[in-house]
Amino acid sequence: MTLPHLQQLPPRLRERLAPLLLLVLALWSGTSTAALRCGSALVSGDAWPIEVEERCGPPDYVAEYPSATIPGLGVVQTEMHWYYNPGPQRFIQRLTFRNGRLARVESLGYGFHPPRGGRCSLNTLRHVQNEYELIARCGEPASKRIEWHLPRPLGRYESWQVLQPVLIQQWLYDFSDNQFRQVVTLRNGRVVEIQSRPGR
Repeated sequence: MTLPHLQQLPPRLRERLAPLLLLVLALWSGTSTAALRCGSALVSGDAWPIEVEERCGPPDYVAEYPSATIPGLGVVQTEMHWYYNPGPQRFIQRLTFRNGRLARVESLGYGFHPPRGGRCSLNTLRHVQNEYELIARCGEPASKRIEWHLPRPLGRYESWQVLQPVLIQQWLYDFSDNQFRQVVTLRNGRVVEIQSRPGR
């Protein structure tokens, strides 16, 4: 069924089919061009994880999530975030794999030397920028919440724009020297908010 054929459907049926079709379009659109240089080797888009690891070495941190589900079918797309931390002189690289293919490469803030046995504090939390840095500096949270939000379309469904789901995470940290727990909200792996929550 092509888009012109969809326009011929009754409006009520078209409205019911639109969210499913938008999800399918979003899944297909996940193969954007991406490239990463590791020394003299170049890793191009659509690379397999093993190919990236052969050229760039093992990542410093990996997070994997189900990024799309369909009722009755279950998980239909997974997303992996690989982080490479080259140290303070260069930027952290985040690689996004969708269903086992390299889809996107992003440069984040400057890298750093991971602390050794250091304690995480509220002040530390206020300076982290992404999920890898949060794990490297503060360790695993006491609890996590993970949700995918589909952004609202800008216009009517007839425009058939592709909507990319947004990964929203909330990580709860419990510091023994503070009466308030801290909830860190991440949007697509980046820290966007920190809130205090009363403890026990």
